[in-house]
Amino acid sequence: MKLKVVIYSLLALGFLALTYLVDWLFIIGAVVLIYLNQRELKINK
Repeated sequence: MKLKVVIYSLLALGFLALTYLVDWLFIIGAVVLIYLNQRELKINK
């Protein structure tokens, strides 16, 4: 359950890096992953 949060966070950081390096549209993936991460943290609380 905590592993899922870590994986989502690392993927979101990867998308943020791609946003700066490649194209601004990668921010959409980061926002989706951050939303999923917050939802996962609320479920586990």
